[in-house]
Amino acid sequence: MGGLQIKFHIIAAKDIKITLRDRNSLLVMFLLPMIIISIVGLALAPEYAEEDGFDVLVVDLDNGEASRGLIEFLEEPDNYLHVEMESNEFAARERVKPDATTMVSEQITMVVIPRGFTEDLMLGKDVEIQLIVNPTLVDQNEWVETLLESYASRLSTSMVAVKTVSAYGVPVRDEEQISKIVDVAGQFADLSPVSVVTESISPADVAEFTIFTQNVPGFAVMFLLFTTVQEGAISLLLERDSGTLRRLVIAPLRKADIIGGKITSNFIKGFLQLAVLLTFGHFVFDLNLGSDLLALLVLMAAIALASTGLGLLLAMLVKTQDQANSVALLIVMTTSAIGGSWWPLFLEPKFMQDLAHLTITYWAMQGFYDLLYFDLGFSGILTEVGVLLLMAVLFFIVTISRLRFE
Repeated sequence: MGGLQIKFHIIAAKDIKITLRDRNSLLVMFLLPMIIISIVGLALAPEYAEEDGFDVLVVDLDNGEASRGLIEFLEEPDNYLHVEMESNEFAARERVKPDATTMVSEQITMVVIPRGFTEDLMLGKDVEIQLIVNPTLVDQNEWVETLLESYASRLSTSMVAVKTVSAYGVPVRDEEQISKIVDVAGQFADLSPVSVVTESISPADVAEFTIFTQNVPGFAVMFLLFTTVQEGAISLLLERDSGTLRRLVIAPLRKADIIGGKITSNFIKGFLQLAVLLTFGHFVFDLNLGSDLLALLVLMAAIALASTGLGLLLAMLVKTQDQANSVALLIVMTTSAIGGSWWPLFLEPKFMQDLAHLTITYWAMQGFYDLLYFDLGFSGILTEVGVLLLMAVLFFIVTISRLRFE
């Protein structure tokens, strides 16, 4: 077993050394993405600063301290919402409801804060914030829903505190007294008792969204695909055409060692590329990396593994290096555009948003949003990581089934 491991690592180390000696390859992997990230980010920063955001109609039936706190949260600039107040719930519903024939309505989502919201919260009762949506505004609805769930998780600590003291028969009606209890209970409360499904949401503040929240991970993923898909496929075909792979097969090496070495080298290069570019964005453009570094590393590993698998699969499906170059370029550019590397997904038409789910880029960007913007932690990226790993497994299975070295 030890001998196999050594052969496995030798092949991976050989590929990495070749890359490190290739100055042009290093420039494309690291310097070129940094330049493009900087140029695009600085050019579009004013436009992002002027982003209008989504329209939200709020019906406050409570008019209490807690409801005002929720409204103030929705109005925070970093949430990119334009909040409009409406006192008539029925009139508000009519504005949100799409026409039965054309499905056209105002581009607006409605939030209803129920009567007794503040009082129920102070008494430790379950509270529910109602979200009324137009089903055609998919991304807008998801955005507002995620923000509300994030705010609901903040309420969890206070509800746990009040329910705890109430369970012991301690009357709690004074706001100052509640505040003190909440501060203490915050050290112990982890799970949300709120009826809204917020188990995967951490009670953390939403980070500031800037152009670099979009284009640093976006372009990092795109250039990762160039490295692992385009360069990875071409390098494998180059070794096949030059007879290097044939010589490796003749040597005392198993095919598993050879393909394992290729996977390892491409994975390491892709992972390091992501790490360097995100670190660059953090220190140069103050990109928020979230509070869960381990979750970020896991997401990066899943992205690098899936893209590595796609690169090896491409090498098995095409016959020449020119074909690999052309097909890889088409794959990288189209999936980067459709999947959200270049712009937020909600700017795309519905059919393109549906197609995006088939790309590595989509799941990578959703994971980065969940960590870098919403700061959801590891539990918030389980779906994205799971899909990326499933993609990797499928790519590797098909690759091995079509494996040839001549």
